[in-house]
Amino acid sequence: MAGRPWLAALGRWATARAALYWGRRHHSAAAWGSNVDLAPLLAVALLAYLIGSFPTGAVIARLYRNVDLTRVGSERTGATNVSRTLGMGAGVIVLLGDFGKGMLAIWVAQRIDPIPLATAVAGFLTVVGHNRSIFLKGRGGRGVVTGLGGLSVAAIGVFIPACLTGCIVSTATRYISLGSICGCAMAIVAGIVGYATGNLPVELLVYTIVTPAYVIAAHADNIARLRAGTERRLGQRQEPARP
Repeated sequence: MAGRPWLAALGRWATARAALYWGRRHHSAAAWGSNVDLAPLLAVALLAYLIGSFPTGAVIARLYRNVDLTRVGSERTGATNVSRTLGMGAGVIVLLGDFGKGMLAIWVAQRIDPIPLATAVAGFLTVVGHNRSIFLKGRGGRGVVTGLGGLSVAAIGVFIPACLTGCIVSTATRYISLGSICGCAMAIVAGIVGYATGNLPVELLVYTIVTPAYVIAAHADNIARLRAGTERRLGQRQEPARP
């Protein structure tokens, strides 16, 4: 019986410390609970997916040379496959368009529902839409550029090191895929650092972990070719595309 007051006091102390910790480190976590208005969040999710689903590369390929991009090269609709198949000019247009999709989705989300959770949902689902476009029957790209576009608006402190890492590795090795994977890994690290230093809410921490991990997973075939030594390097073009 004599130990019970001590145990109760210890319990109260632990509860108080836990409340202080979670209140300080996870101050925005309430957005995950009952305070969330689901209607605008669902609207953000739907619009983000549809924006991401717009097949920039497939449209440009059709306009340039009436090519079905899902049947040539890597069969992806991103800027890399477009550049190798149709040339650098078309690739730059697609790169800008895909980057703009990511930026637009976050911009729209922040105006519909200006909470970190909406931003995180929009950032992730834009990449999902790009990779699994409803307009291409689930086909698409790998999500690197669209993901960077969203990150540039949602978390510039994560975007800068991720983008620099990707560019440096791609230039040094001439493997776009390796640069993309390394950039994603850096985004995860920068997101964790941002959260640990109090510069990133927990919702965006999850976003900066889950989205890059999803993009890395989309590079599974590239990883296999890198390991086998058969991955194409920067500057290697596909055979000329035919309509």
